[in-house]
Amino acid sequence: MLAESEMIKEPMELQLPWNLGEWASVEQLSSWAGAVAGSLDWNNPELTAWLRAQPDFQPRAILSILTLAYAVGIYEADEIERACYEQPAFQSLCRGIPRPVGPEFNKFRKENRGLLKFCLFELFKQAFRARFEVGDVFIPAGIRKHLLESAVTRLDVARQLNRGAEGM
Repeated sequence: MLAESEMIKEPMELQLPWNLGEWASVEQLSSWAGAVAGSLDWNNPELTAWLRAQPDFQPRAILSILTLAYAVGIYEADEIERACYEQPAFQSLCRGIPRPVGPEFNKFRKENRGLLKFCLFELFKQAFRARFEVGDVFIPAGIRKHLLESAVTRLDVARQLNRGAEGM
């Protein structure tokens, strides 16, 4: 008979916490969210022309804010708006712009699901690397798939919660 220390143990399933603040500080997550959104091509001529026509619209900031919100488990647009006024990590992403309001978050989420999924996935990869101290090594396919599925799940949760709030 095997001693307890010699028993084969099943690998634990990776559980991404609903609040990634359990793996990294909210300030670090805010920094990562801003960096991930900033890594996109914001100099595309069509985008810059469109943004010049809409100077009050700040898609980079909204993308960063939503990425952070979904990473820390805040899904409802009104709660995200409140976080922009009350939480320093969100305030840093709003610096220098008019604070977005709930309906802007909902509209942006609906129109930019792919961008949000990409940014969440990238943020999740950074949090995973930091949590398990693996540096820039390649993340295995199974873990990448789990992180991507987690990003999609959070977007679905946000959609459902906001759909419910709109129906009230």
